[in-house]
Amino acid sequence: MKKLMGVGLAAGFAVAALASAASANQVLILRDPSGIIPAGTHLTATSHNLVTVTSAGNIECETDELEQIVLTNSAVNDKGTTQAGMSRNFGNFGKYIGTPAACYTSAVGPAIITTSNYPWREEFTSKGYVTKGTKRVVFTSEFLALQPPNKCTFEDAKILSTYVPGPKGSPLPLKLVTAGAKFKLNKSIPGTALACPKEGTLGGTWTVEDASGIVESELFP
Repeated sequence: MKKLMGVGLAAGFAVAALASAASANQVLILRDPSGIIPAGTHLTATSHNLVTVTSAGNIECETDELEQIVLTNSAVNDKGTTQAGMSRNFGNFGKYIGTPAACYTSAVGPAIITTSNYPWREEFTSKGYVTKGTKRVVFTSEFLALQPPNKCTFEDAKILSTYVPGPKGSPLPLKLVTAGAKFKLNKSIPGTALACPKEGTLGGTWTVEDASGIVESELFP
């Protein structure tokens, strides 16, 4: 399992106050500095403010990344996928109290976040961004300062995020905003700590790049 960003998806991405009132027949185009992004391109979304809020305290991750592969572009709904074993499956690349890839918690010291249920499916539309797991999107937090059982596993069917695409001819940087994404505790998972909260709420902002630079989006026509 990959070392992960803030859990319960402290947002996972989240609520969907849809970002655009565009009509359903508009085509969404993803671009980078070299032009329209072709299928097969790897995108990396990066957050520096990912926070999961729970009744037992917050989980904050310094730098989190999610990699995906573009499957379709220049369609009404552009699609991507995140596969198991990719180099950046919601990986946390921060360091808390000398522990590589650990996130900060306000209650019990460093936590390692992992994700599962790949492949995940991503979809960009004129109205927002959706991430769906295989059945569910799953995040597990392991609290290193506690003796086992010391894990909390949160899950939901999908994560909804928003962004603002640019109009034709004026693409805008692809900035994904997750806010209020709720994940429920699965207490049937072996190793679950007795003190796990019943849910977590994920929030954060993501910028998106590929090998050529910043990814932008625009609606056409």
